[in-house]
Amino acid sequence: MKNPTFLMIPLIAFLAACGGGPTPEQQALAEKEATNKAAFEKLMSAWGNGDKAAMSEVLAEDFMTHNPDPDIPGTGKQHLLDQMETYRAMSPDMKGDRKVLLVDGDWVAGVEMVNGTHTGAMGDMPPTGKGFDCTSIDLIRFQDGKAVEHWGLFDAMTMMHQLGMMGADTTKVAEGEPM
Repeated sequence: MKNPTFLMIPLIAFLAACGGGPTPEQQALAEKEATNKAAFEKLMSAWGNGDKAAMSEVLAEDFMTHNPDPDIPGTGKQHLLDQMETYRAMSPDMKGDRKVLLVDGDWVAGVEMVNGTHTGAMGDMPPTGKGFDCTSIDLIRFQDGKAVEHWGLFDAMTMMHQLGMMGADTTKVAEGEPM
């Protein structure tokens, strides 16, 4: 045969038949991940706005945080709601700027730069009026669109230093300078 195009037609037809879109399992996973991502974003938005009702909607009744704030009494869902209220009272202008968002099945992780101004009391520490800018990392497991478990890290040492409440400049370590 002198026309190789004629031979390509069956190959193209075969390849087209093989790529028929996602399987039902892949589609179900994509839908679950979209639901969990939306729930995570609603939770973070509620935190940023101080909206306890919206936050409560996304938290399962048996919600558990693995990193509770030791200065805030309680556990579970109520602990996280109280934690948000406490932090928002300390810095009503606190906001987060998302840098990373990862979704894998039931798990959603986010990294944010959090900044605000210390205008309210923080425990027995009076307001300093100073600003802060530090990192927050949240890893949340969802079940049926509700947050059931949370692991979180908030760079409180950097914040405390920036507010003038700690000694050594921890930001120099991140810049590669000796403390």
